[in-house]
Amino acid sequence: MINNFNEIVIECNYLIINEIYKLTENFINYVCKQTHMGDEVSLTGVVEMTVRAEPLVQLIRNYTNALRFVVHEILRDPSKYGRWRYVKRSKRIKWEHDLRRIHHSFYEVLKYRFSLPPKFAIACQKEAVAIVKSVLNNENNGGKCVIKNYRARVDYQAYKIEVRNGKCYLKLRNFDEIEVTGFSRKWFTKFKDWRLGDLIMKLENGLVKLFVTFKKTVKVAEPSENAVAVDLNFEEVVLGNHEFEVRFKTPLRKIIHLKKNHIEKTQKKYNRKWRYVKGIRNAISRWWSRINGITNDFVKQVSRRIVVFVKERGYDTIVLEDLNGLKDEQAKLRKSWRERFTFFAYRKLQNWIEWQAKKEGLAVVYVNPANTSKTCPKCKSLNTEFRERILICKDCGFTMNRDSVAVINLVDRWLSIMGCAV
Repeated sequence: MINNFNEIVIECNYLIINEIYKLTENFINYVCKQTHMGDEVSLTGVVEMTVRAEPLVQLIRNYTNALRFVVHEILRDPSKYGRWRYVKRSKRIKWEHDLRRIHHSFYEVLKYRFSLPPKFAIACQKEAVAIVKSVLNNENNGGKCVIKNYRARVDYQAYKIEVRNGKCYLKLRNFDEIEVTGFSRKWFTKFKDWRLGDLIMKLENGLVKLFVTFKKTVKVAEPSENAVAVDLNFEEVVLGNHEFEVRFKTPLRKIIHLKKNHIEKTQKKYNRKWRYVKGIRNAISRWWSRINGITNDFVKQVSRRIVVFVKERGYDTIVLEDLNGLKDEQAKLRKSWRERFTFFAYRKLQNWIEWQAKKEGLAVVYVNPANTSKTCPKCKSLNTEFRERILICKDCGFTMNRDSVAVINLVDRWLSIMGCAV
C-alpha cells in the first residue's frame, strides 16, 4: 500500500501555461480545444509544477501498470465488457463500453492489487475505456496499443489548492497536505474566477510533473462586420484590414537553422551510431525540445498580442483562413516545403488565437482563403502578376504587398458573407 507523506516540496517550473490538454497515447498533448455547449464554450488553462516525492512516483507507476492491465484485459475480450453496434451515419461497427460491468470487474483489483486510492481507481477505468475505444474503433492502428509513459490523472473531486498566510498548498485525497514553494499569486489572480479541473501527473526523468487544470465557461460572441483578418505565411503573420496593418516575424528560419546545423549534422556525423548512444540521443532530444519551446513561445505570445491589439482597437471579430485540407495537399510538395509547413505550426497558432479571442469575448470566423493573395482588392481581378512579394494588377494597375492584399480580401469575403457591401 502507498503510505501518506508529510514533507514534499513542489517547485513551480512554469507559473502560467495557458494550454489545453487532450488525451492521446502520450496522455498529454497540448492543443487549443474548445467544447461547444450551445451558445457557450468551455476553456481550460493549465499550470505546470514539478514535485520530488517517492510516494507520488510510486503512485504513478501503480496507476500506469493498472492502466496497462485493464486495457489488456478489455482488448482480450471486448464483448465481455461492452457490445458492438452498427452506426448508420458512419456505416461502421463500433464498440460501446458497459461502465458498470467494467467497474465490477476491475475496481477491487485496482484498489488492492495495484494499491490505488478509490478516486484514482475510477479515473483509471475511465481512461482505459477511452484508450480501448480509440483502439477498437480505429481501423488503421491494427488493434495495437502501447502505453509507454508513466502518468496518472484524477478529477477535481480528489484534490484542492489553497492559499493560506502567503503559502500555497496542494491537498490530495488519502495523502497529507503538500506545500508548494516559489509560487506566484499571478496565476491565482489569472484563474481567480475559474473552477478546478483534472489533476494530471506525469513521470519524467525521476521527477513528477503536475498539470493543474482550470476551467471556465464563457459565452460565444456574435461575429459582426467590425472585423480584422490574420494572414499566415512562413516569414510573417500579418494582422490588418482596410485601415491598418501589423506584422509579426515568425521564428521559422531559426528553427530550420537549428534542425539543419545541429540535429542533422549530429546525425550525419555519427551516421547510424547515434541511435544506440544514449548521450548523442539526449543531445538531439535537447535540440528538439528547444525547437518545440521556440514554437510554443511564438504561438502563445503572438496570439496574445493579436487579441490584445484587436480588442484595444475596438474590433470584435477576427477572420482566419480555413486551412482544412491543407495537410493533404502538403504530400504533393517537395521535402523542403513540407518541412516548412511542419515547423510553422499554423494550426496551433490558429487554435491559440481562437482560444485567446474567446477568453476575451471576441468572435472568430473562418473563410475560404483561395486566391486571397492573388486577387486585386480594387477591381477583384485575377489578372495579376508578382514581383517578389508585390502584387501588380494588369487590369487597373493596383500595386500592393501580397500579404496586405490577403488580409484585405479576407475581410472583404467575410463582409460579403455578412451581406455588407464591399
